[in-house]
Amino acid sequence: MDTTSLVTILQASIAPFVLISGIGLLLLSITNRMSRPTALIRHLLADLQSAPGKDRDSLIHQISHLRKRCALLRTSIFMSILAIICVSGVTLFLFASLVFKINLYFLVEILFGGSLICLISALLYFMQDIRITLHSLDMEIKRHTD
Repeated sequence: MDTTSLVTILQASIAPFVLISGIGLLLLSITNRMSRPTALIRHLLADLQSAPGKDRDSLIHQISHLRKRCALLRTSIFMSILAIICVSGVTLFLFASLVFKINLYFLVEILFGGSLICLISALLYFMQDIRITLHSLDMEIKRHTD
């Protein structure tokens, strides 16, 4: 195998890792974001034991919203990881198709499309979490200003 072919193979198999790096940064952001509602749920559950009736209802409502956010973030994390797995498959099949001179481009296209769909889904779940966060904040502001 000549140097030009080797360089082409390496470029084709390494290029998708740029996408993995970007998704990895998104994943880091989402996992960091998930730590806040989980810690807050634990704190609110401790407060729930001694809360009077009206405050108890409010705490239960807040816990419910925070739990919904955790579920959305968990799904976003799952979709991000699935996108990374798909991109890794793209890299593997590109490398295999170039080294072994077999046509795996259909699998590469499917996996690349799947990775983009997973990435878009992860971002949509992430946006839904942000929407719920702002809605919860508006409810809390209203509760304290009324």
